[in-house]
Amino acid sequence: MNKTTFVLYSEQWGPLSCLSDEQLGRLFRHIFCWLIDGSGDVKKEEQLVETDILIPYRFMTTQISIDTEKFKRKCEKNRQNIMKRWAKKKKDTNVDLVIHNENVNENENENENENENENDYGRRYSSSSSTVSDAANGKEEEDEEDNFSKMIEEKFLPWWNQLIKDYESNIKPLRMMTEKRIERLRQICDTYGKDILFEACRKAISSSFLNGRNAKNRFIATFDWIIDEKNFLNVLEGNFYTK
Repeated sequence: MNKTTFVLYSEQWGPLSCLSDEQLGRLFRHIFCWLIDGSGDVKKEEQLVETDILIPYRFMTTQISIDTEKFKRKCEKNRQNIMKRWAKKKKDTNVDLVIHNENVNENENENENENENENDYGRRYSSSSSTVSDAANGKEEEDEEDNFSKMIEEKFLPWWNQLIKDYESNIKPLRMMTEKRIERLRQICDTYGKDILFEACRKAISSSFLNGRNAKNRFIATFDWIIDEKNFLNVLEGNFYTK
């Protein structure tokens, strides 16, 4: 694992608060041993974890692994952006050099017809470039949509189901991602960002109230209920967390 730090989330205190100081000490000792090992193999250290802290160990290391993958993707994206900017700068430099050479060698005695022909060519070239640019932008938007759908199906869905398992939540796991669900998740990410989506989901899954563990209310939330526009902000702000 390349990342040498990890993040603690305030909503993790709910399930951790029932542990004694001695149990917390053992838990974080195992987490640090797993991180220092550097292999990324969570199961290797898990074999040494005592039964009384196994569940918190699993959901803590699951979240750390997710954060690490996000960090790696961000680094890779930054690297690609730098390469694109460098390639564009190099291309612009070459274009400026070509234009400069053409201007130096340009015949100042060009007649009016030749100038008109050049203007004609310029208009056609500009129109063609605009069409190619529009097509490229459309292709980029399609690729971005495909990448988001792939991320939801291959990353988010397994993460959701694993988190439910780690927290022993009563909320049902997901079997598939529909287009309607993906579109709603896209709206959430566009509005709040991906980190906010993950934060709200963790709060919902760790909420006693939304898991039907409240003495006065046995309501159990569903995934669609959680991401619904009317409920999402309340979940994010923790309005169901302390009930």
